[in-house]
Amino acid sequence: MAYRILVVDDDAGARAVLTAFLAQEGHRVETAGNGLEALEVLAGRSYDVILSDLRMPGMGGDELYRRIERGWPHLAPRVIFMTAEQRSSGLQTQYGGAPVPILTKPFTLGQLRQAINSISPLR
Repeated sequence: MAYRILVVDDDAGARAVLTAFLAQEGHRVETAGNGLEALEVLAGRSYDVILSDLRMPGMGGDELYRRIERGWPHLAPRVIFMTAEQRSSGLQTQYGGAPVPILTKPFTLGQLRQAINSISPLR
């Protein structure tokens, strides 16, 4: 199934690699370079999955997630975080009481595919 995916990452190379892989998988991909850009994009569109880096200048993924919870609560369960930090809680963290998947960089394309497939698409 083709998903509409928003990739939010301040690293242009990471955005390019993720976009190429996801497009090859048949998904429609848009990108944002930071949390503020993502909010602008979200104001006009909806997504099946939002892949967001946690650490970005300006507005990180955690603040972006809080804004999504307030402005578009139906999209909050569609967020997947990406981070290079090792998390003691494994691949899940708690924000607003709901589990948010975390992909620890570097992650495999199989792990990315599995995380995306765990999210039910908006239809």
